[in-house]
Amino acid sequence: MTVDQDNLDDSTSNVRKQRRQQEDKKRMAYRRAIEDYRESKALHALVCDFPDLIGTPQNHQRLH
Repeated sequence: MTVDQDNLDDSTSNVRKQRRQQEDKKRMAYRRAIEDYRESKALHALVCDFPDLIGTPQNHQRLH
């Protein structure tokens, strides 16, 4: 029984390509999570700069 070297090379390269794609997906998900975290921290910092605007509706009525 002989093994066709071209088919073997193709299947090996397909496996490598799939593995690379999976690693890229994981890497992008991780990067998105970091970006989301940074955006959330920045938004929190902005909101915390104005604590008097956060609170009950009575606070909002007094301001107007």
